Amino acid sequence: MLLVAEGRRRGAMPSWRLAVVDALLVVGLATLCAWPLGEVYLGTRWLAAVVIGLVLGVAIAWLGARWRWGPWVTAIAAVAAYLAVGSGVALPTRATNGVLPTADSLRDLVIGLAHTWRESLTLPAPLGENGVVLIVPLVTGLVGGLVAAVLLWRSRWPGLAGLVLVLVLLLSSAFGDIEAEAVMTRGLAVAALGVVWLRWRSLRNVRARWGRRIVSTLVVVGLAGGVAAGLAVVSDPGGNRVVLRDHVDTPFDPRDYPSPLSKFRAYKKGPGKTATLFTVDGLESGTLVRLAVMDTYDGIVWNVSGGPGSAHDSGTFRRLRNDPDANLEATTRGTITIGDYTGVWVPSVGRTLSMTPVKDGRTDGDAASELVINRQTETVAQIGGVERGTAFQVEAVVPRQVVEEEITLLDADDSVTLPQPAIVPEELRDRVQRWQADAGFSGGKAGPIAQFLRDAFREHGFYSDGVEDYVPAGHGASRLAVLAKTPTPAGNAEQYAAAMALIGQEMGLPIRVVIGFKVPPGGGAVRGEHMTAWAEVKLEGAGWVPFEPTPQENKRLRRPNDDPNEEPQPQVLQPPRVPGEPKEASDNLQQGDGKRDGVNILEVLGTVLAVLFDVGKVALLLSPLWGVLLFKFLRRRRRRRSGDATLRLTGAWRELADRMRDLGVRPTPGSTRRESAYAAAVRYDAVPVVTLAHTADRHVYGEDEPSIEEARAYWSDVDSALKRIRKSTPWWRRIAARFSLASVPWRAGLGRVRARLGRFGHRLLDLGPVVRVRSGVRRLVRRPRRGGTFRRKS
Repeated sequence: MLLVAEGRRRGAMPSWRLAVVDALLVVGLATLCAWPLGEVYLGTRWLAAVVIGLVLGVAIAWLGARWRWGPWVTAIAAVAAYLAVGSGVALPTRATNGVLPTADSLRDLVIGLAHTWRESLTLPAPLGENGVVLIVPLVTGLVGGLVAAVLLWRSRWPGLAGLVLVLVLLLSSAFGDIEAEAVMTRGLAVAALGVVWLRWRSLRNVRARWGRRIVSTLVVVGLAGGVAAGLAVVSDPGGNRVVLRDHVDTPFDPRDYPSPLSKFRAYKKGPGKTATLFTVDGLESGTLVRLAVMDTYDGIVWNVSGGPGSAHDSGTFRRLRNDPDANLEATTRGTITIGDYTGVWVPSVGRTLSMTPVKDGRTDGDAASELVINRQTETVAQIGGVERGTAFQVEAVVPRQVVEEEITLLDADDSVTLPQPAIVPEELRDRVQRWQADAGFSGGKAGPIAQFLRDAFREHGFYSDGVEDYVPAGHGASRLAVLAKTPTPAGNAEQYAAAMALIGQEMGLPIRVVIGFKVPPGGGAVRGEHMTAWAEVKLEGAGWVPFEPTPQENKRLRRPNDDPNEEPQPQVLQPPRVPGEPKEASDNLQQGDGKRDGVNILEVLGTVLAVLFDVGKVALLLSPLWGVLLFKFLRRRRRRRSGDATLRLTGAWRELADRMRDLGVRPTPGSTRRESAYAAAVRYDAVPVVTLAHTADRHVYGEDEPSIEEARAYWSDVDSALKRIRKSTPWWRRIAARFSLASVPWRAGLGRVRARLGRFGHRLLDLGPVVRVRSGVRRLVRRPRRGGTFRRKS
């Protein structure tokens, strides 16, 4: 069997029918391969970016094949297309009317090429549509479509286009999320269509039974897909995927911020007590508004977990995605407007389904893109902190209240594993054991244990904010030891919630600490005095159930002079201050201070290299070398498109001579074409340079003028000679020749500029006003001085 297309010259244009089929299949299959990116993006703008990039890439490849562009021209066209449409596709907020490029959008497109890959991995998923994150799908589609189409239409191995599609799939999967739908179905569909398409394309001119070929190909693909699916199920039953974002640190690490519980005392005394932190609308009185959930204790503070290296059940902070069914599922709706409150933790209620930040009557897209949530703890945070005046419209599901009788029948949820506390004071263990012995409590299920701890702290403890009497703040191990060994324990919700959670984890309860606020009667303004803390225990079938171990605020220790009718008592010495406990919340240590390391040399070195890399990118972008490439490109195009056949032919020789001069061939000044050719033949003996010189002389000095066809053929011979020269030249020399100034007549250009400036200066000096001014200056200089001349005395 013979192929009809064997005679087709490599790089020739395919038929329009084949080109249309190729273009449609490249766009369609590449879109399926890029589908894993949709798992990390909100909305469908990412899909538009991928499709537009693919269409542009295929269109540029077709134009390059149609007009026989070289690699540099094709690359320049791709960059130009990227800058032209990138603003409207990837940066609509920076573009004029969301479409036209601006200086800011072009700058972000250029710089974003380096930053978008890092931000796409480090920003919590799902990614929004702000910033430069949409550059990833746009560039993936543009480069993938361009390379695949170029391999199809301008190479000897069109089957490599399938490898490009595989690379698009791998890149999209690597930058995707661990969760994906119908992965195996999409993979089999792409494999089947791709194999059948490339097989049909390579043998389209062969007379064969195509029905049998297609069926056999599909059978092979189906068998391979079945084996692959079986191996995937056996090797990884859970369907877990490994993606790059699992191996990079997220930009939001809760351990970078102070423990929210360490600021408890600052809200309960001083100006913070009466400051309006935020206002609520639509929430019932007594509703617990969560600020943060802490489940890790390092001996100094309770910490918010969920950062890199945290326990699995502590969750991970990911971008907050509003549930489209929130309006149907939500049981509570309200608005929380930020006042004097500052920090990264956002007040929330129950299980947050939807949270929309509104400012000045409009949705704040920047704030929405900075919202992250830990779905295990339902803690919401805003990267960079909340701003005054921002109103968060919340839709949530508030769990039902579990009655005391039901709690006594519930046991712990064994599916939860929390980090073990770093230290538990012995005084706290002894005090709880004495309480158990006094009450005759022998333990049991998790529900009764949690009730016993809550009631014991309420019964034996007293309330104090340290305002009217001296009670130290904090909830470190030493502070909780003092709370436990004192005959009359005194403290506030910070100490009691921390102590109950600590001893509860010691007793095997899945328990954690929550800090937040209780909506006052009538709603409205929530002040610092409304702050509280409580413990939550995960009970089977009931979820996280809150327990408030703090005594009532009116249960306080009586001071000796509380009753004015009593006789004056001698002054009672206050207990000494416990060493190491901070007096105010501002003195508390931040998270991670208990295990702080020294200077990380690798981190410092990475920062320095990143700065040098950014400086290098700017220097490369502003380098004048791009002007050299542009000058050579325009010079070659002007020579090749000359309307005069003789000028076009001599331009081909000049192009060859300039290329050889850039490569280091230096003929004698004033030498003829043949003399220059003999000088070049010494280095490039396999290239017919001398023959080309003779041909040029024959056409130029011959009797007949060369025709356009002869000039075009001469250009083809010159291109073939240049290819041989490039093959015989080392790669580093070829790159240096691209930017060489040897063939750029910059000295002559400077001479022309100086000559033109000189002529302009002479014309300026010959103007009438300038002549009159010059004449006046000469007369003033030549005017004799009054009083004669001075002579030196002898």
